This record gives sequence, C-alpha cells and structure tokens, in this order.
Amino acid sequence: MISQKEYLLSSERLWYSIEEHFGTSGGVYVLYCKKDAIKPVNRLLGPDENGVLYIGMAKSFLDRTIELKKSISPDYISANHECGTRFKSNERIREKFPYEDLCLKLIASYEPRVLEQELLTGYILEFGELPPLNRVG
Repeated sequence: MISQKEYLLSSERLWYSIEEHFGTSGGVYVLYCKKDAIKPVNRLLGPDENGVLYIGMAKSFLDRTIELKKSISPDYISANHECGTRFKSNERIREKFPYEDLCLKLIASYEPRVLEQELLTGYILEFGELPPLNRVG
C-alpha cells in the first residue's frame, strides 16, 4: 500500500484513484493550492511555503475526501464539510485559491486522529495559528 499520494481535487477520477491506491483505508489529508508551483499562504508568524489550507482526518479517504470535494466544487451544493463551507463563504478565497488548482495530499495512517493532532500542533507552533480553513473545536 502506498503511504502518501497527491491528487488534483477537481479530477473526475479522484474517487477511483483514491480507491486504487488506498482502498477503504484512511489517514490524514492536507488541502493546498498548486498550479505551476505551490501557492504560499501568509500566516501570523510568516509565510507557509507549503500552502496548507486545511488539515483533516478520515477513517476512509473515499468517504471524507468526496465530501470535501462536493463541499468545495462549484458544481455541488453541500455543507457536509466545514472546509468547503468556509471556502465557499468568501469570494476572495475562491479567487486566490481556485477550485481547479486545489490539491490533496493523502497520508495513510492506522491512527489518523493522532497524526492529525500532531500535524495541527506542529502547524500552530510554526505559524501561531491553525491553517486558514480549519477551525477550533
């Protein structure tokens, strides 16, 4: 099994590609924006050159990332994922980070909640705040 893989969120084959590489397993997913290069994100303590917009966990990548895709995609109306709700609520966010350029990094883990907390804690320590589309609680 591949432990880490990156995908274009808008890909029509996203579900099939995830199923092929991860089956029904889960882990942590990271949303970022990349066209020719990763788009940095300004943060409280300096720029995030990795461009992290959101860090989340999934018991099954298939279920959770498709909820994410539907909540962000302009072709769907869905409030099943907080990231998409926050993304769609601000036109300037959508302009700066176009849906067509959004990417997902999937990291397989048997303990996704633990890995998610480690990544979020590390992000807060480095940048002084959560990724822009995450929220507390």
